[in-house]
Amino acid sequence: MKDKTIKEWTQELAAKDGKYGGGSAASLVGAYAASLAQFVFQLQQGKEKYVDNEDQIKEAIQKAEILTEKLLDLAEIDADVFEPVLDLFKLPQTTPEEKAYRREKVDQGLKDAAKPPFDIMKKMDEVLDLFAELLELKVRGSIVDDIAVGLFFTEATIESEKINCMINIQSIKNETIRQEMTQKVNEVYEQTIQRTRMLKQETLKIINH
Repeated sequence: MKDKTIKEWTQELAAKDGKYGGGSAASLVGAYAASLAQFVFQLQQGKEKYVDNEDQIKEAIQKAEILTEKLLDLAEIDADVFEPVLDLFKLPQTTPEEKAYRREKVDQGLKDAAKPPFDIMKKMDEVLDLFAELLELKVRGSIVDDIAVGLFFTEATIESEKINCMINIQSIKNETIRQEMTQKVNEVYEQTIQRTRMLKQETLKIINH
């Protein structure tokens, strides 16, 4: 993905035999959010207003770079993780033993497939740290629009990855695993989505002031 042009990647995303899907696309949107945060921080460098915050801003820029790379990596991981599950559905299920073995392997495969979108959701909480920091620095001007866009991207990523988690989890037959994973996903989702909406509301108030 990292070596492709945007046009090449979108063409592969659109292709019926391509490996990428909604989970990878949402992670890419999350990477855009982190990059927007980095962009806003970089524009604050050298300003007299932030002369005492130079180290803080440099650290935030480095963090944003790392987050962008990680979210691009997760987009690739998400694309690779489901294909092995399809092969598991082809396992024989003639005897009770074969059926039990197949179900166990499919459940594990689905659990593994739910991990990348779950990790992406958790990673977006770190992206939110960047936007919260920008608001604490009282960044003003038209650049606040880019903070708002980044938060909209963040919200879209979190909402999308929850769906990607649950589509796999809901197909797991082991009730204990299914319930445990559902609880974990819901906890991370509620924490991150509420935080996103709070920061977004604060940003929109600045814009509409």
